[in-house]
Amino acid sequence: MSVKKTAGYTGSAAVIAATVAFLPAWEGMDAVAKKDMIGTGHPVTYCYGQTAEFGKVKEGTRFTKAECDQKLAESLPKYLEQIQPCIKVPLPVKTEASLVDAAYNAGPRAVCRSPMLAKMNAGDLAGGCRAFRGWYTRSDGQERRGLIARRSGIGDGRKSEMALCLEGVAEGLPKPPAPAKRSWFAWLWKQK
Repeated sequence: MSVKKTAGYTGSAAVIAATVAFLPAWEGMDAVAKKDMIGTGHPVTYCYGQTAEFGKVKEGTRFTKAECDQKLAESLPKYLEQIQPCIKVPLPVKTEASLVDAAYNAGPRAVCRSPMLAKMNAGDLAGGCRAFRGWYTRSDGQERRGLIARRSGIGDGRKSEMALCLEGVAEGLPKPPAPAKRSWFAWLWKQK
């Protein structure tokens, strides 16, 4: 994973951490690999929605929570790296995390072409967050309540991508690290 500076003064690790805290509530965890019923084109899904990312997995293969957590930790940086070139403005950590979650769910290319990112790149961060409403809420030609809830919320108790994104906007960009204070002795030494 690159250590490219994103979201102003934050690094990728903060964005990944915020995504890890958010994503499992939506993906759920399947400790046993099973047939993918959503129709993504991958025959098997397991852990937090993984499919063929780590190679083929046989239906019925078992995973521990620690293994699933590790796979998620390995997955998310790849999604972040794929959307970072599309982000043209500094974004707050949680705002960028909402985009990583969307990329994990709908694909990095879809996020790069999304109305959310278009508005954010134009300087309208809050408008970009609100653009989650209605974006990719259909699958197999049907509108899905779960996707509507994930994108903009329908009161099911889980935070939506839009809410996470707006939280980031409200928090703003992180402050740059304070410069190290020089001691009086160091200042005196420099005067010589």
